[in-house]
Amino acid sequence: MTSCSMFFALAAFAVGTISCPITASAQQSTPNPSASTKKVFSIEAQAARTSVKDQARTNTCWNFATASFMESEVARQGGKLIELSEVFAVRHAYPLKADAYVRAQGRANFWEGGNNHDAMDMLRRFGAVPRANFTGLKEGETRLDHAELAAVTKAFLDAVVKGARPTKSWKPAFEGILDAYIGKPPQNFMYEGKMHTPQSFRDQILRLNPDDYVEVTSFTHHPFYQRMRLEIPDNWSHDARYLNVPLDDMEKIMSNALSKGFTISWGGDTSEKGFNPKEGIAVLEDDTKEVTQLARQETFDDWRSTDDHSMHIVGLSKDENGKTYYLTKNSYGAAVGPFEGYLHMSRNYIRMKTIYFMVHKDAIPADIRSKAGIK
Repeated sequence: MTSCSMFFALAAFAVGTISCPITASAQQSTPNPSASTKKVFSIEAQAARTSVKDQARTNTCWNFATASFMESEVARQGGKLIELSEVFAVRHAYPLKADAYVRAQGRANFWEGGNNHDAMDMLRRFGAVPRANFTGLKEGETRLDHAELAAVTKAFLDAVVKGARPTKSWKPAFEGILDAYIGKPPQNFMYEGKMHTPQSFRDQILRLNPDDYVEVTSFTHHPFYQRMRLEIPDNWSHDARYLNVPLDDMEKIMSNALSKGFTISWGGDTSEKGFNPKEGIAVLEDDTKEVTQLARQETFDDWRSTDDHSMHIVGLSKDENGKTYYLTKNSYGAAVGPFEGYLHMSRNYIRMKTIYFMVHKDAIPADIRSKAGIK
């Protein structure tokens, strides 16, 4: 995602404790009467999730969002709320992105960003570990900072490409850079008195099947109810498994999921002035105008809607006027905004600015699953 670092200066370190869901009747209100939104939100539906985290000086929102999503999925399916390491998948994705970049002779996208399916792919390939077992922090560090890492890895790979004859040495050298900045991912660790590998932790504790998850989008330049490759820079793996559905069906899937206890790993545009984490709200400039499929397509085609940021949508809310919003867990830290790191994204913002999202296949209504051939 390309603007995950927009609020680095605002984000504060969030201690990794587990948070309990708010009761359905609870309200989130703006404590500062001078705040321009002056909104009061009632929570209509919400799911279990862990505390708000801080991605700090990294552009790895894709895994902060999807790790949080996985945590809620484990709880939804009867497991414990377990905080997962966000940097574990990041550490494993870096060599794969580097290999793709070198094989493309530098004519590809390489940087920290990614898409939410990358997190699921790392789960499939490598497993997962608890947050406490792999923080990515060195001694004395309290917040992640990957700015120098991003610059160093890109410069190194460009030097490899410029040499025009990659040797067998560049991959172990690249791993050495990652070890220096992030650390070696654990091969085994103790969890609740038992030794686990990342793979056994995935299979025995998390019990998540990556194949149960679907990324959904809605654009007219591809056929509906079919899989497609979404043409966005952070789709570095050229994944072609996005399910393309009409806009109304996209909204129907999201509403159905959230009303039934599922959550959503969301990727979308955050360049609008109305996307305001400091005030805990995301709205369009004219949020009263119904968003159409045509308008959505036009903003994607002319780059007004771009793949900027990933977040975790955990429920539904309504404002004081009865308008529907999407309760969204951000990764800028709990100190940002009046709602302790959460935002309320309006229905129209969701319809216009969602680039894609990930959800469990069971959250997709039966009629849409049938049209898309999902079993």
